[in-house]
Amino acid sequence: MVLLMISNGVSFFLGAFLSLHAFAGHCPSPSSQSGSMSLQSGALRTLRNNEESEKCTNESLFPEGVQRFASGISHVKKEDFTNTFDLGVPIDQPKKGAEDVLILYNKKGAMPKRLQSSSTPMELLKTDEAVEQCDYMNVILTNYDPGRAQCTVIVPQYESYHIQKYMRVPQTGHRELNSKYPLEPVSRGHQSNGIEQFLPPKASDTQKNWDMLRTYLASIDDVLKELRPIVDKISIKNTVVVMVCNHGQSELLLNFACSAKSKNLDISNVLVFATDQETKELAESVGLSAYFDERNFADVPLEAAGRYGDRKFVAMMMAKVICVQVVGLLGVDILFQDVDIVWFKSPLSFFHNEQSPIYSFDAYFQDDGAHSVRYAPWSSNSGFYYLRYNDRTQYFLNSLLMHGDLILKTDSHQQALVAVLSEHANLYGLRVKVLSRDEDDFPGGYHFHQKTGKYMKSYFKGHKKPYLMHMSWTKNKDNKLLFFKQLGEWYLNEQCINRKPDEIHIPKGDDFVSTCCSNTALFSCHYRDKPSIKPCKDSPPIDKGGKSFW
Repeated sequence: MVLLMISNGVSFFLGAFLSLHAFAGHCPSPSSQSGSMSLQSGALRTLRNNEESEKCTNESLFPEGVQRFASGISHVKKEDFTNTFDLGVPIDQPKKGAEDVLILYNKKGAMPKRLQSSSTPMELLKTDEAVEQCDYMNVILTNYDPGRAQCTVIVPQYESYHIQKYMRVPQTGHRELNSKYPLEPVSRGHQSNGIEQFLPPKASDTQKNWDMLRTYLASIDDVLKELRPIVDKISIKNTVVVMVCNHGQSELLLNFACSAKSKNLDISNVLVFATDQETKELAESVGLSAYFDERNFADVPLEAAGRYGDRKFVAMMMAKVICVQVVGLLGVDILFQDVDIVWFKSPLSFFHNEQSPIYSFDAYFQDDGAHSVRYAPWSSNSGFYYLRYNDRTQYFLNSLLMHGDLILKTDSHQQALVAVLSEHANLYGLRVKVLSRDEDDFPGGYHFHQKTGKYMKSYFKGHKKPYLMHMSWTKNKDNKLLFFKQLGEWYLNEQCINRKPDEIHIPKGDDFVSTCCSNTALFSCHYRDKPSIKPCKDSPPIDKGGKSFW
């Protein structure tokens, strides 16, 4: 049995459905036949009904040429389907004309029992009933953008679990969508404006990755030997929180630690991969375990990245791959997070809850919020995720390590991660759950920068009680710091910001924590058009024409 579900694609099949309805011989329904039937005697009415019912039951809705894979059809509500089957991807809210899921059945035996004897060509069913006879189920996720003329083609063939994409573009030059050209095969990252989001890495990218791998693989045995006692000592319920930081980002790391201490949150199982000695000393000064591997991190810049995707940013992305992969080799679960995060309560309680309906997934990612072709279908943020240790998750990490040239090519750890994630979910059954942006527990930059401020205003009123805030979608470290201050989540004293350990004066009788960490939030206003726990109406906007948040 082959069941093909096309999510959000009902409008595309409307024409086909109408023609199938005609092909089916216009089977009668009680409502449509009531007028003409009223002219007939009861006995004749019964006889005609029986004849029509038998005819409609035996006659296929589909022409003979497709009956081996399309013999029946139904539809169910999208919300009902995705509540019954957790696809793992963030589910967009249903919109008019795309509220339902379409289901095709390859033979009568695959159809729900009620449909096998029904005279109605296509019924709206509950999901459990719609799939009650299905032994296999293939799910296709497809966009429902009314602005594009899209065809979805099902070919009876030796099975493939990838979608082949065609567009009307020229074979060479700038390959922008144009209806005058024939359909040509393109990559899944090919946009209608001609931009291709997935280009193969160049030989120079691969060589750089090989150089990095050569150093890493030559040192891996020593690294594991050094890490083992640290991980064994700090792991809680076989889980380690992994972070990576250079000195340029160290104030965000320190703020995370100071914020957690002010809330009495346990961060004893945090392991910081410092890319320089200064950051290692700072992390240890606030009670965090830290590890500095000069063999592999000597070339990582001390400074913070100036923007997303610059050279310093990409160097840190490579460090993010290494630190998670090597900890995974020690057989523990991993919560990886960027340093631009503050906890409101420990997220480990969420992932350790064995009663949770999503506890059986292998990997959990924060929804980045950018539902673009680059990150489809997961939109998974690479700055906050949880991996349960098993062969599937470890091989995913091993494979991502080997795709370092793709990170170098795309200037994005996230884009490469999603590409590898998609293949492993499909090929190896890696169960991935994205913690949807439409839910309340794990907000990030998408929520913080919403123009309407809907989520953040609800948070300030106490209606939302998330685990954390991830200051993603923010240009650089300086802006993150200012946003945290007016959010009311900055706890690092001024004299400890952007300082090396020997530059911080600690009064006699005090320690680093009492000197650098504030017990209460250090609020200050900076931009009127960004969320603030108190009104900042007198501050300038950061965005041109930005209106006051309050």
